[in-house]
Amino acid sequence: MTIETTGRAADQQTAERGTGVSAGQIAVGDDIVATDTRWSFAGDTSQHFDSHVNKSVPLYLHGHELIGKCIEFFSRPGGTVIDVGCSTGTLLASLARKPTSKDLNLVGVDIEADMVRAARGTCAQMDNVTISQGDALTTDYTDANAVIMYYTLQFCPPHQRRNVLRRVCDGLVEGGGLLLFEKVLSPDARLQDIVQQLYMEFKADNGFGAEEIYNKSRSLRSVMAPQPSEETHRLLREVGFTSVVTIQKYLSFEGILAIK
Repeated sequence: MTIETTGRAADQQTAERGTGVSAGQIAVGDDIVATDTRWSFAGDTSQHFDSHVNKSVPLYLHGHELIGKCIEFFSRPGGTVIDVGCSTGTLLASLARKPTSKDLNLVGVDIEADMVRAARGTCAQMDNVTISQGDALTTDYTDANAVIMYYTLQFCPPHQRRNVLRRVCDGLVEGGGLLLFEKVLSPDARLQDIVQQLYMEFKADNGFGAEEIYNKSRSLRSVMAPQPSEETHRLLREVGFTSVVTIQKYLSFEGILAIK
C-alpha cells in the first residue's frame, strides 16, 4: 500500500530540514533538539542544558541557593553529600565553593555519559568533588550525610520510586537529610488546569514559543511522570523518613526536605 505525503506534511519536512531538525525530531528551545516523545539528556543537550532549565523551571537557581544553605545542617567534617542526577555539575560546583563544604566529600552521579563528562569539566578544579556514572537505584548511599535529588526522581519509573527512596533512607546516617525537588501534580483537575496554564505563561514570558512549549511537553510523554505531592510525602514517610516538610513551592514545582 502506498501512502502519499500531504502538502502540509511536505511543508513541515521542508521546514525541519531548513532548521537542522530531522524527521522524528522536534525543537524545544535553546538549540536543543529532542526525539519525539523521547526526551534525552544525552548528546548535545548538556551544552545548552543550564540555560534551558533556568528558563523552564521556576526558582531553579533559587533552589540551588536553598539547598546550599540546607546542606549546612548536615555538613559534618569528613561527611558525604551525594547529588543524584547531577547533570552538568552546576549545583555541586556551587556547593564545593562554600567554605562550609571544604571538609565534605561531594559526590555527583548521573546516568548519562555526556552529562558525566560535562559535570567533570565543571568541577575539574575542585578536589573534594567526584563524578561517576550510575543510576539512583544502584548508587551506594551508605553513611551519606545528605542526598540531593534535584528534579531527578520524576524521571524514574513510578514502580521503582519506592525502592529508590527506601535505598536512600537506609543508606543515610541517622539524622541525615534528603533534599528532593520535583514537578508535582495538583490534587484535583481544576487546580491542575489553572496551574498548568500559569506554567505555560511562565515559559512564554521567558521567551519560549508556543511550538517549543508544546514540543517540550510532547518530548517528555514517555520519560517524565509527575505524581501528586501527597503521594511523594506519603512514600517518604513509609520508607522511613521521620520528618518531611515542603521548603519551596512555585506552581507545580516543589522542594521537600526529609530527615531520617
